Amino acid sequence: MVQGAKHMKSSNAADNGGSSPQPKPQPKPKRRRKRLPRWADRLITIVIILIGVGLMTWPWILDRLEASGVFNQISTVSSTVDALSEEERERILLQARSYNEQLSGEATELPADQIEPYAQQLIFDRDPMMSWVEIPSIDVSMPIYHGTSEEVLMAGGGTPGGASPPPTGVGHLEGTSLPVGGASTHCVLTAHSGMRNLSMFDDIHSLEPGDLVLLHTMSKTLAYKMVDSEVVLPEEMESLTIEPGADRVTLVTCTPYGVNDHRLLVHCVRTKYNKKDVDKQKSLADRHWGKREFAVLIVVVAIVLLLLDIVIHAVRKRRKAKASA
Repeated sequence: MVQGAKHMKSSNAADNGGSSPQPKPQPKPKRRRKRLPRWADRLITIVIILIGVGLMTWPWILDRLEASGVFNQISTVSSTVDALSEEERERILLQARSYNEQLSGEATELPADQIEPYAQQLIFDRDPMMSWVEIPSIDVSMPIYHGTSEEVLMAGGGTPGGASPPPTGVGHLEGTSLPVGGASTHCVLTAHSGMRNLSMFDDIHSLEPGDLVLLHTMSKTLAYKMVDSEVVLPEEMESLTIEPGADRVTLVTCTPYGVNDHRLLVHCVRTKYNKKDVDKQKSLADRHWGKREFAVLIVVVAIVLLLLDIVIHAVRKRRKAKASA
């Protein structure tokens, strides 16, 4: 029996090839991935934030550059007008008033044969800018040119003598009253909206009753307040006619963005100019916020969050150093 058992053990050993059981292979220890240094992690975060902020604010930056060009042109033309003699300014205004009176069918201050044609109205020192419009509550200031052609709306119609074209502007609709105010007048001003990198009339849809629209013509400031708005088809322009005795301005732009098959009309009526009201609507607290204001807000929030992260990390590091001391 003992010999039989020994024989069985030797047989099993022979069957197993005479080898002992192999140990199971141990898994290789995983290498711990090295974390980026804190400064590198923060640098990447800063770069990502700056890229995002840059993409958000780039249209606003371009718009500000455009606004700077507009401001320079307005300042130049305003200086030219201020340098005119009182008699010359009155002559130009008399021509414009007579033109408007002729449009409304009223008796004109000048004989009909002495009234200059549209293209020669409100022209001084060969500059194509006839006036400029300011809308304090949406931070818009733009020059006004004759006509509403694409050339006018995108480049102001060019300047005499082959000079560089002036900044993008507002077109005055020919056949409507010139921007000098007065009874039985209706001045219609048009500009693009939804243009890439240019705000122009983008934000006039946010105007509310009481918001001011200012026309600056021949050193005079005419104030109008918004009363209502409407969206119409391009051919539905009945509300742009002259109302006897009224002094009105209407702002016109295409809508909706990207489609532009309708027109947004913002109607305004003459009101008394009050500098305090203008300053209040210019303030950030009372201004209607558009993409420019939101872009600035995003930049400020991004900077605050970044500074907060730096402060929190510094506090934690100090506490850790104290605890280990």
